[in-house]
Amino acid sequence: MILFLCSSSVFAQKGISEHISEQNSDTLFIQEKDKVAPTFFQNLFSGNLNWNFVVTPLVSYQPETSWAFGVAGAYYIKTEKKEGRTGVIGFNTAYTLKKQFNFNITSTVYFGKNQKWFLYANGGYKHYPDNFYGVGNVYENLLLDTNNNLAPVPYNSNNFYLTLQPQRYVFGNWILGLNMALRWENIKGLDKNFEQHYAIKGLDNYLMAGIGGVLSYDSRNNFFYPSKGMFFKSVIAHYEPILGSSYRMMKAQIDFRQYLTLYKEFIFAYQFISEWTIGQDKPFQMLSTIGGTDILRGIREKVWRDDVMATMQTELRIPVWKIFRASVFCGIGDVYSLKRWEFTTPKIAYGVGLRVQFNKSKANLRIDVAKQNYNKDFAFYITVNEAF
Repeated sequence: MILFLCSSSVFAQKGISEHISEQNSDTLFIQEKDKVAPTFFQNLFSGNLNWNFVVTPLVSYQPETSWAFGVAGAYYIKTEKKEGRTGVIGFNTAYTLKKQFNFNITSTVYFGKNQKWFLYANGGYKHYPDNFYGVGNVYENLLLDTNNNLAPVPYNSNNFYLTLQPQRYVFGNWILGLNMALRWENIKGLDKNFEQHYAIKGLDNYLMAGIGGVLSYDSRNNFFYPSKGMFFKSVIAHYEPILGSSYRMMKAQIDFRQYLTLYKEFIFAYQFISEWTIGQDKPFQMLSTIGGTDILRGIREKVWRDDVMATMQTELRIPVWKIFRASVFCGIGDVYSLKRWEFTTPKIAYGVGLRVQFNKSKANLRIDVAKQNYNKDFAFYITVNEAF
């Protein structure tokens, strides 16, 4: 369980000084200069201020990491055109008392005539601890083992990863692009017995380089907080030794979302997402997994992993007051093996959250608390933008 003990937000935006200088040229500013602060806060709580930059300091504790200190944030790239799309460059980083480090950056940047082109990029580096819980639903046996004969095995991983997806609107809301993925990793703490027992790969240093395509459809009325429309994205990547990969495999993902306005600003959203990892030689770190900050919040990421994962999650987004909104969410999902397809008790996650809007593009600071059906622990998440 991740417990965020302290969080605060520091904002920077370019409209404040411009707002003051515009009034300064008018004699009315001299007569009503005491109203500048009230006007600022009125604009703040009405959502009229257009923040360009948000940073959230984070403090957390996990048994695997001890105390961790980090920062999450995002920079929003706006166009001069009113109907233009807003790009974003987001990041998060953390450092622990056990000398572990994590850095990640994700961006969507639009360019070209009429913003027909855009580049999605995700990359980062991790020197971070993890636990090996087995493959498939082995962890269910671990939870039921009252004699403590089974336990997750800790290990450390050094991992560099990069995904680039240049894309273009080709017809209406349809988008076509390339998918290029690169991953390098080495781990310490797991011996060859794991490879034989679980029939897994990836215990040695490995490099994975893949190339494929992206096909998507996007009719959402807002990128960050849509109230209507649909989003569909299918991604495929083929990893081949000819490209420099240590293993030959393929990954494919389907992501479908829909947003419905029930009444005024009450929004119902749902998402179905499935990922398939296909091939005889595939490192266990690249198996499909559920859990984390976006998919089935409340479940620790990488506890459940296998060839296939499939999840369905829903969220009711509720207006509260001014820039504040609430959410109630739940989801269900599981992982499956392509060799021995079987159904077990599904993993269920649920929780509530608070949203704070900080710019006109409706980008939010997200605070969630969630639980799952396999243990009684709470999970806390503080980040920017919605889970889906």
